[in-house]
Amino acid sequence: MADMVGQWSSEPSTVRKINGISVELDRDIQYHRMMLFDLYEENIMNYLHKRLKPGMVVLGPGCNIGYFAAQVQGMVQPGGRVLSLEPSPTCLARVQRLNPPGKVPGWDLLPMALTDRTGTLTFFDTPRVISHGYAALEGACTPGDRIPVEVSVTSLDDLCAAQGITHIDFLKLDIEDSELPALKGASGMLASRAIDTIMVETEIRADRTALNAQIFKLLRDAGFAPFHVSRNGSTSAIEPENMPPHREDIIWERSR
Repeated sequence: MADMVGQWSSEPSTVRKINGISVELDRDIQYHRMMLFDLYEENIMNYLHKRLKPGMVVLGPGCNIGYFAAQVQGMVQPGGRVLSLEPSPTCLARVQRLNPPGKVPGWDLLPMALTDRTGTLTFFDTPRVISHGYAALEGACTPGDRIPVEVSVTSLDDLCAAQGITHIDFLKLDIEDSELPALKGASGMLASRAIDTIMVETEIRADRTALNAQIFKLLRDAGFAPFHVSRNGSTSAIEPENMPPHREDIIWERSR
């Protein structure tokens, strides 16, 4: 019903101001329509409403149109910090047009991507980056409709050192097959137990068994355990290796 109601407006787009951050939503894009009514990734948002508190730190590479950053901004203020990364020139232009740098206290948007090292790489922007949220770093995948651009990249350890971040309460990794390199680049923060919770978008399917096994082992070795998140935000322990094929945002909580 929310999806249908979201199409009724005669205006092609709507700008929502959420916790001080302006987010432009296109009425002809389904997941944007869900954002109109705060139904997008409802399970993760309900989970975070229960877990995040003022003063906490959230890191979200892959800012896209800014919806996630806007939502968690309201959960960690006052006193908290939301750090977003976005390498796509298309997404950056859209977000920065409505949110000039420094406009929102406690929120920073950096034009870079997260991986296992610091420097520059080719990033494949795509015409689908707004409608489907899809673009990727070289080495992760090679989209047929790619638009190559040179971008800055950073490891999480280097980023935290540069930004003066000593602890991350929540790290969101939904970065189109760059999740494993990003985790490898966080070895220092993981070893020092400086990250509490990590969300990893995961595709359970046969051709990803080896890749997923590396991610699962890395996180378990670092003291994390995996959980499924229900619509109301409650969690239940899972063994992702034994789950049927599907896509899921798995929550990894530090257990030791």
